Amino acid sequence: MLDTIKQAKIGSIVSLYEEIDEEIDAFEYFAKLSNYGKKKNSLLLEDKNKSIGTSNPCLLVTGKDNEFEIKALNETGKKILQFVKKDFGFCDKAIYGRDKIHGTLTPTRRTVSEDQRLKLKTHMDIIRAIAFRFKAGEELVVPCGMLGMISYDFVDNVGDLPANKEDMINDPDYALYFLDNMFVVDHDTKKTYFVSNAIVTDNKRDDLYKSCNRIIKGYEKLLDKKLPKLKKSKKKVFEVDYDTGMEEFLDMVKKLKRHILEGEILSANPSRMAISNYGAEPLDIYSKFKNGLVSFFMNDGEGISMGHAYDSLKVKDNVVELRVGTNLRPRDNEDNDLDNKYEIGLITGENEIVKHTMQVDAARNEISKISEPGTRYASKLFAIEKQENTQKVASNVVGKLKEGLDGLHVFLSSINFGAGLPKLKSMELLRKMEKTKRCFNSGSIVMIGADKKVDSKTLSMIRIKKDKAYSRVSSYVFHGCDEEKVVEKNESKLSAFLENIKGAGGFK
Repeated sequence: MLDTIKQAKIGSIVSLYEEIDEEIDAFEYFAKLSNYGKKKNSLLLEDKNKSIGTSNPCLLVTGKDNEFEIKALNETGKKILQFVKKDFGFCDKAIYGRDKIHGTLTPTRRTVSEDQRLKLKTHMDIIRAIAFRFKAGEELVVPCGMLGMISYDFVDNVGDLPANKEDMINDPDYALYFLDNMFVVDHDTKKTYFVSNAIVTDNKRDDLYKSCNRIIKGYEKLLDKKLPKLKKSKKKVFEVDYDTGMEEFLDMVKKLKRHILEGEILSANPSRMAISNYGAEPLDIYSKFKNGLVSFFMNDGEGISMGHAYDSLKVKDNVVELRVGTNLRPRDNEDNDLDNKYEIGLITGENEIVKHTMQVDAARNEISKISEPGTRYASKLFAIEKQENTQKVASNVVGKLKEGLDGLHVFLSSINFGAGLPKLKSMELLRKMEKTKRCFNSGSIVMIGADKKVDSKTLSMIRIKKDKAYSRVSSYVFHGCDEEKVVEKNESKLSAFLENIKGAGGFK
């Protein structure tokens, strides 16, 4: 492998890894790696096929409004900053230091065609300048690149929407890590990989090889260590408040229904937030919260995020796939006949059909904007997807990416595609009605590979900052919906989040 690194061109990535013929417990191993989730800049992404975790990424890229920062978190990160320090001349201002690059970028606004609009200057160009700067020299176990969150409010890069009434959480618009090392658990092959990707920025190849091997050995040694001991804290009384009460939320739903009846919009996804205290370790809350599908934990130093991820946008080999799923129903694994009845209800109920059809139309609209004419089609329509405890109806819409665009153009074009129809008008109304900024909730968890693969999923999450936990859920409003049931379902979903916080312990 040293020979491969020596032969690699500067600006390339070589994958070094140790393969373990065992499917380790990703959650338990991450708890050791991250000091039970307390270590800053640690993250874990789990799904049914593959789990990825790290606590030592090399860079953190963040931005809010017009400001941005690219911060080195280790020696590899410092080398990368020196390597890319001439790449940010497109920004309004860029200040270069040994440990960080920071400055300002004001998104460009012009009346142009859709294709031209996607190529106007935005903060996505800052993300692109890091994510696609290095080339993968061979197939990587996990594509070296960026992993993190892009907020719902990142849409302000491309749309002129009214300002939120209050920014209660005060989070950045994006927080993405550049991952050079990680552990990977492949749940399909039942194997584990300890990965340290060699990022070639200079001619010190022997030092780079030794550094990667040290990191891999550190991952191996951690296998035999015990979980960190936790201090018992004094139990609290559970306290919760809401940015919007149930009656206020009902009034919001009714107003949106009027806008639908007046023909301004076809649908919208209003949300409300619960603000509570918490008594357990955030990682214990996450263990209650994760659902066995796609779950996410991230300690970015400013706060902790934990979420479920649903729907997805994938870009690979110039093929774009947008997946939508709606109408969640329970499973009954003991009574097959009852399970069938739940399934039939997903695809025969009038409201269920209307709701999913509108979501498919939204996906078709998004794909048409970035795909070559005649290549858009639905590869899956109204398919039932069954998981352990739930089932839902799902559809996939695909297209061939237009020449000159990449996966980050696609993300920007389709951002918040589930917000309503038409998307920008629905978001405009929601900005005027909702009391607080959504921040990362309803945003996306995004993986961006150096090979230009992009995989993003919509987040439903709890955000913890200092002594508060912020939980937000949205509800789908369309012409045929029952207003009272929309509010009841929203309350039920929000209560489930709060029960996870309480159920993790620490309360009287």
